[in-house]
Amino acid sequence: MDFRIFVVLALTHAVLAKVSPSFSDCRGQFYASTPPVGFDSLSSSLTPICQMYETYNNPFFASLYHKGNRYGLYSAYILDTRPGDTTGADQTFRLEPQLVDTRLPKEMTLQPATETAIRNLGLSANPADLIKQTQAINSDYTGSNYHKGHLNPNADHPDGAGQKATYTLTNVAPMYGALNSGAWRNNEMKVRSIAATCGKMFVITGVVPGNNWISVSGVQRINIPSYVWSAFCCLNNNNQPIRAEGSLASNNANTVQSGLSIASLQSQLKSLLGVTVKLFSNNCS
Repeated sequence: MDFRIFVVLALTHAVLAKVSPSFSDCRGQFYASTPPVGFDSLSSSLTPICQMYETYNNPFFASLYHKGNRYGLYSAYILDTRPGDTTGADQTFRLEPQLVDTRLPKEMTLQPATETAIRNLGLSANPADLIKQTQAINSDYTGSNYHKGHLNPNADHPDGAGQKATYTLTNVAPMYGALNSGAWRNNEMKVRSIAATCGKMFVITGVVPGNNWISVSGVQRINIPSYVWSAFCCLNNNNQPIRAEGSLASNNANTVQSGLSIASLQSQLKSLLGVTVKLFSNNCS
């Protein structure tokens, strides 16, 4: 094979493995291999990501990333906890190199490594500036009074790489601290207890864009969501749906509406987002 053709093929494979059109490389993270419908019309700056971590070849979960708002609009994953698992210590949140250029590494990396990869690629602009154009950085949250609220929480996965892979800034959004540490955390724990009764559980958790921003030196950096929402689809050991519910919380209070039907949650999201969304194929029924 001509070496130039080999290089092109290698780069193409890297692109598809990370920033992945229509989630083509991680559809297994969605119930019936079907991503949610309706969100694409919200913005022209949405990017599907199959979240890769270190040298593992499998995507750990999927996120629809909003470049303009600088957070994940939603993350989708299979909830997988096991007896004896413990929540790992906090990690430094990583970045997504391919949001800058799809020729960059497919796996999430820390900011210094991302900047080095950008320099090695030979891009002329300042690496830090290129990163900030497409995504949040850790310092954006400093002093903001908002938590880096996980969409896909680390405690929904086994110890080790499964938890560490959730520590990427494309998997978080600004969340009211009392909510993140209080009622929303309790809701996550409730869902994990339900997952123990399922053969498999698919989860989608996302946010509703708001009107306020985290600003740094007078520059709007990260949109502050007005609401946080989540939905799960529980299957039995024969992969048949047996239970599906949703949750919704205003991002300025420590309360959660839980136990919503999928239809009810979708109806409320239609009112909040202004578009009709479908979270699960056949509403997981």
